[in-house]
Amino acid sequence: MRNPTVTGPLKPTTLRAAGMLAIASAMLTIPLFLLSVLLEGRYDATARSIHLALQGVGTLIFLVLTVSFYCFLNRNCGFHRANKIILGQIALNIVYALASAASIFSRQGEEQMRPVMMCLIFLLGILQAGLGLRLFALDNDLLGMKRQYCWLNVVTGVFFASLLMIPVAIITSAVADIMLGTIFILESRRLALPSQVEAEG
Repeated sequence: MRNPTVTGPLKPTTLRAAGMLAIASAMLTIPLFLLSVLLEGRYDATARSIHLALQGVGTLIFLVLTVSFYCFLNRNCGFHRANKIILGQIALNIVYALASAASIFSRQGEEQMRPVMMCLIFLLGILQAGLGLRLFALDNDLLGMKRQYCWLNVVTGVFFASLLMIPVAIITSAVADIMLGTIFILESRRLALPSQVEAEG
């Protein structure tokens, strides 16, 4: 892998932590999605608190993983062609989180924000599919998982953009997170190997 930037590649500990977070996020995705479905239509204080907590934690995890991937592509792979797409994903996800939070306080608010949220999901799906296609140009083979990871992003993006296949998109997104976590962890081991050899020498 190329490390052409002045700042250098992400450290193994950073990659390992990001990888573990990605896998943990994937494991929690489906149960938390089902919980949000069960709470749909409820506007009591308990439901609002849970919704806000889920939205806040989900957004934070998304931002951490997306920024980690952005830095990984830039600093470990010397790949910058996906920068605008990733920054667009971050911006739209923050807007979606705010719109979602605004919709949970009343039925009227939910009805007013639903078209906005559907539009945002559609745009996020388009960006994710575009990211998958853009990553095909990456020289780094992501430890042999590039094509699978690219296609998972494309498929997930198409499912989200369809608006009818969002539950399936949740599943494929979780699989993509597991793959991303695996890439991060394996790369952290690869980068840590020279240090271990030097220490033993």
